[in-house]
Amino acid sequence: MHKKIVGGVFKDQVDAVNAIEALKSEGYRTEDISVFSKNQNDLDALENKTGTTSVDDSTKSGKSKSVGKGAGLGAGSGGVLGAVIGLSLLAIPGIGPIAGAGPIASALTGAGVGAGGGGLVGAFVGAGIPEEHAKDYEDYLKNNHILVLVEADEEKQNTVYNTFSSHQTQNTHMYPHAYSSGTKSKF
Repeated sequence: MHKKIVGGVFKDQVDAVNAIEALKSEGYRTEDISVFSKNQNDLDALENKTGTTSVDDSTKSGKSKSVGKGAGLGAGSGGVLGAVIGLSLLAIPGIGPIAGAGPIASALTGAGVGAGGGGLVGAFVGAGIPEEHAKDYEDYLKNNHILVLVEADEEKQNTVYNTFSSHQTQNTHMYPHAYSSGTKSKF
């Protein structure tokens, strides 16, 4: 069965959380969902709640730091990143610190993506995301959007597109025509 990584891009944290909760109600487990955010408020809240400092471009180790396992943040934290597990901070050249959670974030961390470890576009392409979409995702992250990714079986892809579209995703131009408004809604 063919699987595909489907992404939703959100300006608003509430829309991202609602999309994640909808994915969960459709049968996706917390550990199936990946989330990335560059928003400094998200990073500050993450640092305050965990007592861990983020990795930045001046860090020479190239390693990201694990900053929680979901339960440490808890759903009650009100943060979008508390809705998934396995939080890490990645220092991405040209972007800066990005908070990531879920299986794709874990894979990027394990692959050494971070300071000196390579760019985000290449890492996303390596995870199976088409290069054009990976570039768009990087641009969205640079502009403080929240990225939610899930790997969907062929029969569930339509449901994921509908879920993201109904929760104000900003990237419908990346979806099949039936789910797209036909316009690019970047930034």
